[in-house]
Amino acid sequence: MTRSVARGRVFCVLAAVSLMLSACGAQSLFRLPGTTTPPVSSSSFVSVCGMQLCLNGRAWRIHGATAYGMYDNPQAEVALAKAAGVNTIEIVEFETQYHSLADTTSEATWTRVDNLVAAAKQSGLHVLLNLSSYGQSLMAAGYKPTTTDWGPYLQFVVDRINTRTGVRYGDDPTIAKIELYGEIDAPNYDVPLRGTTAETTAFFSRTLRELKSLDTRHVISTGGFSYINDPGSGINWQSIVSDPNNATCDVEINSFGDRNVSVPNLSSYCAHLGKPWFLAAWSSCYNDNKWGSDDIDNWPTDAQMSAHAVDMYRVEHATVLQPPGPAVAAIGSDFWNLGPAANLGTCDIGQQFPQTFGAVETGN
Repeated sequence: MTRSVARGRVFCVLAAVSLMLSACGAQSLFRLPGTTTPPVSSSSFVSVCGMQLCLNGRAWRIHGATAYGMYDNPQAEVALAKAAGVNTIEIVEFETQYHSLADTTSEATWTRVDNLVAAAKQSGLHVLLNLSSYGQSLMAAGYKPTTTDWGPYLQFVVDRINTRTGVRYGDDPTIAKIELYGEIDAPNYDVPLRGTTAETTAFFSRTLRELKSLDTRHVISTGGFSYINDPGSGINWQSIVSDPNNATCDVEINSFGDRNVSVPNLSSYCAHLGKPWFLAAWSSCYNDNKWGSDDIDNWPTDAQMSAHAVDMYRVEHATVLQPPGPAVAAIGSDFWNLGPAANLGTCDIGQQFPQTFGAVETGN
């Protein structure tokens, strides 16, 4: 899944958020009033229970982050996640060779995935497995991802035996959720090998069904949508998220349009369906060069990065200071990316940005 480091939404919320942080204390910002006891599942696997997730008989949330660039150092990534209070590591764009179709099932690729899953399990964390890069690798090899049968690849993933733990992926409760193809290309945008509206809708119907038939234990979803703030994108997202094999409604925030249009629309639509929604990606990048007025991701200081992170967690929890907001709270969120880089242009969040890291620590 290709995520630009130059997606942003601008500034006005900063002063209000800073006041709330100092006045109220960060821990109190995300406490939801009037919460009631949810229906629960006693399963050791994460499951959907009503409009929430459940784990071991209790309501549970994803407080997640991607691990891009850290797959060869799983212990360091897990330690950083623990320090941040992150409970779920998203494994995405994990191949050893970038968008190489042959490498999507190589032993080198899946040994590094095995290692991170094992490290997460040992530390009491979960992982989210995002398969979007298989679609990107198909495209790089000249195949249309939406008309290619993903069945053999999904079978490979589900039947993989972790070389560190000996557990089959389809039987591993460490995996909280599997996402198919986040940020799929919009049919009406000029991208080679993009699917048509009908092909994209049929792809998700077919591929969700295939994965569900292979794996009945894990929460399965499409992956996060971008572009659905644009009614002319050609993504029939209402039909796609309504699919009975799609457990959660996933959306990314990569622009102000995503925050202010996509999130309210999708969360409201899915609430009527009785399905929870998930904030599948957001970023708070260190960059003094915004790419346009819709850029919500890039910020020139740690303080501004932190304020944006706080706003993203407020969107997740439906406690926004700057409307519009979602119809209901999400089941959690993932940010791109948990890592140590400090260079201009990085989207890594770690202790090198102490204020932003603090926002992550208190964001759950």
